[in-house]
Amino acid sequence: MYDNRDELFRQLSEKLGTSSERLRSAADTGDLSGVLNSSGNPNAARVKQVLDDPEQTKKLLQSPEAQRLMKLLNGETEK
Repeated sequence: MYDNRDELFRQLSEKLGTSSERLRSAADTGDLSGVLNSSGNPNAARVKQVLDDPEQTKKLLQSPEAQRLMKLLNGETEK
């Protein structure tokens, strides 16, 4: 069965300049700092900048896109 999460991790890993396995492992442990710090990719630097700012993080997490992404990562399906 096709897993949308696999595609999501593949696309994110390309944008962040890391492997999808490393990104998935970091997401599973809740520690993205290693991936974001070692990448050297401008996209990773921007993600780190947002995550380091509580107001930007809050705004990001409240967006409809982030809400859909969190549901997808939790295995929930859209209705």
